[in-house]
Amino acid sequence: MNNITLLKENLGEENVLLDEDMSKHTSFKTGGKADIFVKVKDIEKLRCVLQFSKENKLPLFILGNGSNLLIRDKGIRGIVCKIEINKFEVEENENEVFVTAGSGNKNAMIAQKLLDLGISGFEFASRNSRNNWWSYKNECWSIWKRNEGYYFKN
Repeated sequence: MNNITLLKENLGEENVLLDEDMSKHTSFKTGGKADIFVKVKDIEKLRCVLQFSKENKLPLFILGNGSNLLIRDKGIRGIVCKIEINKFEVEENENEVFVTAGSGNKNAMIAQKLLDLGISGFEFASRNSRNNWWSYKNECWSIWKRNEGYYFKN
C-alpha cells in the first residue's frame, strides 16, 4: 500500500486529488496544478494531513477560501490543504458573547448569522451592513486605535 492510498483511506477518496488544477480553487481562476490537493472537514483529518506531510517530508500549503490568491503557472509542489471546517457556535452570558467559527466559514456568512441573532460587532465583515457608521467605527483597526486612545466622533 503506497502513502497516497493510506491518505485516501484516512480522508476519503473524494477528498484527496492528485495533480489538481488550482484554478478551480481560487477567485482569480489562475494557476497551475497542486501535486496533492486535500480537503479536510474536521480537526482529526487536519492532524492526519499534518502527520502525513511531516512523515513524507512534503511541503504543506494551507488554503483558505482562495480569495485574492494568485498561484504561479508552475503550480504548488507538495500538499495543498483546503480547510473546510464549518463549525459555528455562539455562547452568551450576561456581559459577553463568545463566537467559535471554523476556518471554513466565510466572514459574510458569520456576519449574517450574528446579525440574525441580534449580535452586533461584526457588521464590518458583511457586504450589506445596516449601519455603516457603526461598522466603520468598530472595524478591527478602529477598535485597536480606540484602545490606543483615539476615538471617532459622530
